Amino acid sequence: MMAGGMAAMYHYVPNMQVKWGHAWVGGLFVSTCFEVAKKLLTLYVSKVPTYSMVYGAFATVPILLVWIYVAWVIVLLGAVMTAYLPSLLSGVVKRPKSHGQQFQLALETLQQLERVRSTVAKGLTIAQISLLLRVDELQLDPVLETLLRAGLDRPIGRGPARRDRPPRAGGRPDTTLLAPLINGLLLSYEDPTRIYGKTAAGCL
Repeated sequence: MMAGGMAAMYHYVPNMQVKWGHAWVGGLFVSTCFEVAKKLLTLYVSKVPTYSMVYGAFATVPILLVWIYVAWVIVLLGAVMTAYLPSLLSGVVKRPKSHGQQFQLALETLQQLERVRSTVAKGLTIAQISLLLRVDELQLDPVLETLLRAGLDRPIGRGPARRDRPPRAGGRPDTTLLAPLINGLLLSYEDPTRIYGKTAAGCL
């Protein structure tokens, strides 16, 4: 029951598509950890009566707070496991953060989208881009949001639908200014028009 409830939460709550198989792994992990945590907490309370000696009749209050903390940590660990499971199974890695890393990732994403612009698919799913670039899907989300605002990425649908329907190359790289992309991912310019009118095609 608990595993099913947690799996449903991990599947429906995130603002992204989560496969049921991955959600069930997280749910089973949480339910197993809950059972282990309950037994350990019961053993600790019975063997170490410190709370009763210090708090007396109010000993249940700190014990309840400790249990809430432990339970929430387990739920968060299950969420982290569910989120990173696709990357672990596909063999992609999370790129280390460095200056200009997101900007480089954006250009690589544009290259892949431009490559399939004239094909039948006309786009790539986030999972496909992740595999092609060998990068974690979670690192692609902020990049795709910036590309969308810059007019260089046109995802079909929002939220969970973005995982099902492929983002397409939006504006043309030879006419779309690169300034918004630089301003959003690389530098912070008060006036993006001062990037001398350079277009995205110059970096592809």
